[in-house]
Amino acid sequence: MYISCKRLSKLDTNEPTGCLYGLMYDGTLLVVGLSLEFFENEQKTYRQLLLQLPAEVELCGVIKFSETLSIESKPKEIFQDVDITDNPLFIVISKDKQIKAHFLVHDKFEETNYEVLQPEELWKQFIHVRLNTVLPLTCEATIAGVKNIMQNKRKKIASGQVSFHIDGTSIYLFGVASDVGVTGTSTEANIGELMDSLGPEQSSKKKKHSINKVEIVPVNLVLKTTKDMLSDKLVKTAVKMMTTQRKPAFCISMPLRVDTLAMIHRNTKLSELYTVLVEAACRSLRLLEHVLLEQLGQEGIGDGAGLRLPETFHFLPPEIGHFITRIVPKGIPDESMESDRRSLHEQLSLPQDRPIFRRGNAYTSNSAKLINPHEAIPVQPVKPDVAVALVRGRYTYHHYMQDNFNDDGWGCAYRSMQTIFSWFRFQGYSTNDIPTHRDIQQCLVNIGDKPSSFLGSKQWIGSTEVMFCLETILGVQSRIIFANTGSELLSYTPELVHHFERHGSPIMIGGGVLAHTILGVEYNSVTNDTRYLILDPHYTGVDDVTVVVSKGWCGWKNSDFWNKTAHYNLCLPQTKPAI
Repeated sequence: MYISCKRLSKLDTNEPTGCLYGLMYDGTLLVVGLSLEFFENEQKTYRQLLLQLPAEVELCGVIKFSETLSIESKPKEIFQDVDITDNPLFIVISKDKQIKAHFLVHDKFEETNYEVLQPEELWKQFIHVRLNTVLPLTCEATIAGVKNIMQNKRKKIASGQVSFHIDGTSIYLFGVASDVGVTGTSTEANIGELMDSLGPEQSSKKKKHSINKVEIVPVNLVLKTTKDMLSDKLVKTAVKMMTTQRKPAFCISMPLRVDTLAMIHRNTKLSELYTVLVEAACRSLRLLEHVLLEQLGQEGIGDGAGLRLPETFHFLPPEIGHFITRIVPKGIPDESMESDRRSLHEQLSLPQDRPIFRRGNAYTSNSAKLINPHEAIPVQPVKPDVAVALVRGRYTYHHYMQDNFNDDGWGCAYRSMQTIFSWFRFQGYSTNDIPTHRDIQQCLVNIGDKPSSFLGSKQWIGSTEVMFCLETILGVQSRIIFANTGSELLSYTPELVHHFERHGSPIMIGGGVLAHTILGVEYNSVTNDTRYLILDPHYTGVDDVTVVVSKGWCGWKNSDFWNKTAHYNLCLPQTKPAI
């Protein structure tokens, strides 16, 4: 048995019981996640959460925060819902964070050994398949109408009448309704071999641009049309009866986007993928149904006229290490859905002071700019007496000459500020677009900080201007630190460590004629040395993460990186507690 859930030994909770989620491969159980189970109102909240996990990840056991092996009646009900294995897992975590794992074999607990699977190893062995397709939805704008049509759609997909196409290939997967299982490749081929064969030029392009360790295979669904005249007649009769025997109901007609994930081992055969994709599609349809029914139950949407299109977002919070899918009504602001997110934070035992499931937090693998290039820097072994505090979350690297705009020699602080803006977007604090140089200049003119002649100029800006813009455009307060010399910066190391631990946002630093972005600090309490993780906006090349890291445009710098005689101003953007 393997456990990839790093949080088990770090969880701090008052709840006595939780659920464990995992998947089976080659007869081995891999635990990937957990949730706390509150057993309120007889609701089994883990059943709804299961729909939000990638297909193949299933309920696999119970976790108990206690000293004893005894198990109460309610958690016993969870064991009855475990289908993935005949021997549910029972993990006990003591007050001193000791973990003991047991399998339930013939109503007796048998202790078992386990190994911890590191995230890097997990992403080497497992691949995500993403099914993305649009299904037409037309039905009565009633709860019964929606339930009925969604059940029919699930039945049709589960019946084997649909096929799946792996994007960018000639491979099709067919169900039991067809004599052919897989076309376009060998029936013995596995998903890992397919990924490796997709072309070295594609993978080298990806490596250039991405430090992303998560591999995702895109798939779409192909509906088969039936020419059965008898079934057409039946449909017409049913419609006729509906219109003559009941009052005509309002009708919903919308394109329903099914966007769903499955997590599979690289050795999974393509022929086995069909049933996995069916399960993934059915999970998505159940979530979509839930969102539509919730809306129909609201006042004023009884006729379906105000019904909003459901939107799907996938999240990969580093705190939990696996995907969570949320479907929300389009156009409803994040602020209006805070209570739902708070419940999810509680269920997954996540911090209550920062957004994790807002739209801006959603996982993205497609970006015109580099995301988190610092993650491509080789990790150094942890040393005693050395404290490291880093930026938390994602940002994009903004630098000279991007967006076909020549700011070489004057735009470094603008670019540093754009990186900070991207961080606030990615963390879900803001939905504002990242401002252009002109937007930044216009903002400073509007608030009276600069004359109108500043607009369209090549004039530098510094930390205070960055602070003004963050406050005006984002409503973000910043703290400014003044250091008279580069040497004096060392005395502010504890404050920088505190900033990254508390707020986690990038820091803009300006000194002399140069501006940089600080992404982290490393402090050695024995030697009193400080190193700074610097993102340099003066880079003028293409967005190739290998070049950026190997040439030091993103990397650790010693304190002598700073000019000993120059004045430095640091802008530390602050965050407010939010969910």
